[in-house]
Amino acid sequence: MRSRITAMKAGAFWIFILTLVLASSSLSAGPESSLRLYPFPIAELEKIVSDWLIDSGFKVSQTSSEIGQVRLKALKGNECWHLILRPYSPLASYVTAEYAINGQPDIVKLNELWSYLERYSRGLASEIKNIDQGIPTAVLYHSESVVCIKAKSGDTPLQFSGFIINKKGLIVSTAHSLKDIHEVLVIMNNGQELKGHLVKMDSYRDLILIDINRKVNSSISFIKARNLLGIGEKVYSIGCPLNHQGRVLSGIIDGLLKQENKLPLWQVDMETLPGSSGSPVFDAKGNLVGIVKGRFRGTDSVGFLIPIETVTEFLRDL
Repeated sequence: MRSRITAMKAGAFWIFILTLVLASSSLSAGPESSLRLYPFPIAELEKIVSDWLIDSGFKVSQTSSEIGQVRLKALKGNECWHLILRPYSPLASYVTAEYAINGQPDIVKLNELWSYLERYSRGLASEIKNIDQGIPTAVLYHSESVVCIKAKSGDTPLQFSGFIINKKGLIVSTAHSLKDIHEVLVIMNNGQELKGHLVKMDSYRDLILIDINRKVNSSISFIKARNLLGIGEKVYSIGCPLNHQGRVLSGIIDGLLKQENKLPLWQVDMETLPGSSGSPVFDAKGNLVGIVKGRFRGTDSVGFLIPIETVTEFLRDL
């Protein structure tokens, strides 16, 4: 009898443990989870969330200004939101959210917020301007291999874009403004921050090679890269303009190859914002065709691309 009672107690104990494990799993990984990570700086995430709530008819207020986090409360009739935003990195933030109507939690409404932020992070929300909604899937496929890069020149912060070229974690970007800098911060597509070491710089070609000393799962291949482009051909860049990681912009080649310091450059009619330099550029089939070098001074829509031929010359000795 005693052994039977002992067995029952043991069974009850393991059922209790299993219940805790399942509950913990649902809080951290299930679709109803109240904690999510998104690739936005905390200030931008606050605006995105606040705008969504205001557009939904809620009155939004900030209930706390604690260092390192933002607390928001939103009210509409018998509906109430409580949200906490915390930075994960300079380009990514956590969101904790609770929603209740008549004091009762509503998972369906909570998932509406997650769904909206997911669409927004993938560039599919209608509020994102200057993005062509017809981005080819073959282009979007490369988003995971695009990174943001940060550095400092004295007290001046630098931010630009780059992309992974092989599974060893080598990254190509532009070299201007990086003189005498030997280490940078690389922000991966998932928001993870890694130290990057400069292993090769070519100021003449305006190209740099960065090593993050880590194997990766995705990279952008040069096998089908194209040197020749047609005037009027549509192209797409993926980069970090204005700290917007993974933003896709479209444009067209609007002239023949030009020469600058005896090096060829494509001129492109495409929005080219601060931070775009180093962004990979693709054709409609997702083939690599160039790298964003910069823009014509005084404009934000006349840009220049470094052709693939120049990039392959730079990488020839690897």
